[in-house]
Amino acid sequence: MTAGSALQIPGPGAYPSVTLGDLFDTRMPNGMRVIVVRRSQVPLVHLRLQIPLGDVGTRDSTALRLLPKMLLAGSGTRSGSEMAVAIQRLGASVDTWADPDHLALAASAPFGRLAEILELLADIVAHPSFPPREVAGERDRVAQEVLQEAADPVAAATRALAAALYPGHPYADPLPGIASVRRTSRGALRSFHEARVRPRGGSLVVVGDVDPDKAVDAVRRTLGAWSPGTGSPVPDAVEVPRAPSGGRGILVVHRPGAVQSNLRIGARCGDRRDPSFPALMLATTVLGGSFTSRLVTNLRERNGYTYSPRAGVDEHRRAAAVSVRADVATEVTARALTEVRYELARMATAPVTPEELESSRRYVTGVIAMSSATQAGLASVLASLVGNDLDPPYLEALVDALGRVDDEALSEVAARTLGPASMTTVVMGDADVVADAISPLDRVRVVGR
Repeated sequence: MTAGSALQIPGPGAYPSVTLGDLFDTRMPNGMRVIVVRRSQVPLVHLRLQIPLGDVGTRDSTALRLLPKMLLAGSGTRSGSEMAVAIQRLGASVDTWADPDHLALAASAPFGRLAEILELLADIVAHPSFPPREVAGERDRVAQEVLQEAADPVAAATRALAAALYPGHPYADPLPGIASVRRTSRGALRSFHEARVRPRGGSLVVVGDVDPDKAVDAVRRTLGAWSPGTGSPVPDAVEVPRAPSGGRGILVVHRPGAVQSNLRIGARCGDRRDPSFPALMLATTVLGGSFTSRLVTNLRERNGYTYSPRAGVDEHRRAAAVSVRADVATEVTARALTEVRYELARMATAPVTPEELESSRRYVTGVIAMSSATQAGLASVLASLVGNDLDPPYLEALVDALGRVDDEALSEVAARTLGPASMTTVVMGDADVVADAISPLDRVRVVGR
């Protein structure tokens, strides 16, 4: 570099892209969809199996917690310990979980063990034995889990907002009662499994160093042989209630003596099938989706009210909601809530800067590209899309759509979705301290006092 010349800082490169390449998509005779993508970065294979559960209701919250772990407690051909040994011998891992939409299993194994891990997954999901001793032990564990969650203000605040956004629906994520957990029998779990866990409508995503034709043949011999059942079809999922209207005031959930208030603000919004969803992703990123967002700049950097406020879109198969989260000291609750509402109003009424739009676009497309760059990440992303009734090419289309969002589209969706008057506000905290302080902001309703 010659004397007096300035160091040139390179500009940003091209936006990240996502390319699926060759993808094999078929359906088994038993109704299960199978998607295989060859990725050869490492000699592994990753699998994601999802089974839609139909019309589960709030009454089924206990079964949703007990069933996933019971799948690994034993089958018709293996005890729980034999199941664990079989997984270890394959050099594999298997995890299970459930929500109101799906029962899900995730597995990984060396690529040469694909047929064996598929055979094991078929045994786990289709033939659980529900051993009485393991059922009793899992009931005790879930009962303790429920007690811990009930005492956790962060989880309780999130559930309170979900209950307001999805009243009476399982998306409200209600905690099961301890008595309900303790009286759930082996027979009840077996009946729930037989009635709802079937291959028709399910999906399996396979990503790894595999030949797609051979992979599909292996699936056909294992999960493809799972009987679709002879009983009545699994009923459709429970209809999601209409979105609550605005002007609901502030709900304060009383937590005596709390030194912190948990702020949760949300509103129902369009899901990924909505053409404005890419713009909404960018709008929530500008608001609170990254470390350079407006909420972080205001609440953390400027005022020191909280460490990490966040905003984003919470998705379910049949509904979605925008949410804002911030946990603040009790004494600054009113000031912090005022600033959150100010930033929401600013999003809804004023355009974002070109720099904010560009930054959010690069951040979101970068996250998508990174999350789908590995075998495990791509398997999870594709499973999430297919489980929400979207086809794999949506991933590429989403990145393209994000690149076309302009400030007008972002402003339109922000005005329609992020105005504070149309959102539901929940404050989990000491109502004796915070209720009067926040009353100038809106009508306050206190519960639990």
